[in-house]
Amino acid sequence: MARDGRGAGRWFVVLAVGIPPAVAAIVMAVVFTGTGALGRGPLHRAVDSYLDAVGGEGAVPVRGPDSDCPSGQEDPTTTLRGFAASAFGHHIVSSTETGDSASVNVDLAPEAGAPMAVVLDLRRTGDRWDVCAASTGRVQIDPDPF
Repeated sequence: MARDGRGAGRWFVVLAVGIPPAVAAIVMAVVFTGTGALGRGPLHRAVDSYLDAVGGEGAVPVRGPDSDCPSGQEDPTTTLRGFAASAFGHHIVSSTETGDSASVNVDLAPEAGAPMAVVLDLRRTGDRWDVCAASTGRVQIDPDPF
C-alpha cells in the first residue's frame, strides 16, 4: 500500500508547534532557579542589598527615619566588618519572619579566611526592612511542615 505523505507532515507541525514552548520553559526554569530570582521576597532582597554594600565596603543603606530598631545597639555594619576584615560575599541560608520582626541566617564568605555563620535581626517599618543587629551563630528555624 502506498503512503501519501500526510503522516510526515503532521509530525512536522507537532514538532514545529511544540518544541519552541518546551525550550522556552526549560530556559526560564534554568535562568530563574539558577539566579535565585524565584522566591526572593522583600526580606531577602533587603538582606542581599544590605550585605552587598557592607561586604563590598561601599556605602551602606541607612535605617529609615521611622525605624523600629532598638536604640543603644552596636551598628550592625561595624559588627559585620569586624567579623570579616576584608570584603565578603554572602549566602542566605534560612529565615523566619513574625509580624514586623525577622531573623535571617547567613553564611559570610570573606575573601580571606573561613566562612562564618551569622544571624541578622531585622525590623519592618511599612514596606521597608532595616537590619538592626548582627551576631555570630544560627537561629533555630523550624522547617516548614507543609
